[in-house]
Amino acid sequence: MTDIKLSFIILNYKTKHLLRLAVKNLLSLNLTVPSEIIVVDNASGDGSVAMMQKYYPKIKLIASPTNTGHAKGNNLGIKEAKGDYIVIMNSDVIFLNPADLSKLCQYLDDHPDIALLGPKLTNGDGSIQSSCFRPYSKLTPLYRRTPLGKLAFAKQDLANHLMVDFDHQSVREVDWLLGAVLVARKSVLDTVGALQEDFFLYFADFELCDRIRAHGYKVIYYPDVSIVHYHRRESAQHSFWGGFGSLLNYTTRIHIKDWLTYLKLAKQGYGKNS
Repeated sequence: MTDIKLSFIILNYKTKHLLRLAVKNLLSLNLTVPSEIIVVDNASGDGSVAMMQKYYPKIKLIASPTNTGHAKGNNLGIKEAKGDYIVIMNSDVIFLNPADLSKLCQYLDDHPDIALLGPKLTNGDGSIQSSCFRPYSKLTPLYRRTPLGKLAFAKQDLANHLMVDFDHQSVREVDWLLGAVLVARKSVLDTVGALQEDFFLYFADFELCDRIRAHGYKVIYYPDVSIVHYHRRESAQHSFWGGFGSLLNYTTRIHIKDWLTYLKLAKQGYGKNS
């Protein structure tokens, strides 16, 4: 029996067509690295489960009866994963080159002190997305979601968070990585715990970075591998009242709620609870 090197965890919620593209993309790579794909459907109700059963019956499918959120949903897949490294990924990402996956594995093989790796993410037009960050200030979420972000001091705060002073072209140890695509060392997750399930949609990726670093491991931004991420910020859409209406959006309310949860956990100290 071949030992599995990479476990791909795809969390799906109402993105049936993107999910199919993501699965087709992974299968088309014909990876030489032993791998497995695990799809977790968070009670989409859009035919995603039936689609997977019809077209990809050999792929492991976990159909959650309820929408458990980002952290719990991914953890369902992580618990079943057998790979040395786990690729936690959204359904809206595309890998361009099979050699990239071998490169990711080799880099982690060569650097056992690294527990979490984040590749460079690009938009469909090739422009670079912000995917590594410095921590929020206490008001950063408010600056991101309201017209206050247009003020000079707020712009400076956001620029610091988004690391706009960094060219995103060199390997670098960072505080936070975006959870759209994360490559995690399974043995470390087994030790420090997987994603914190107190979060529903946001900050589980950031809190995991904090906890990993608290245990003495490194979190690395790795632009030598580039992945396309078809991303749209739903919580910033359809604002009114000069933009303050975005605070009424469901996803923005979840963002703020998860931010308060993050502050509570940060106050307790990382590494104490998995």
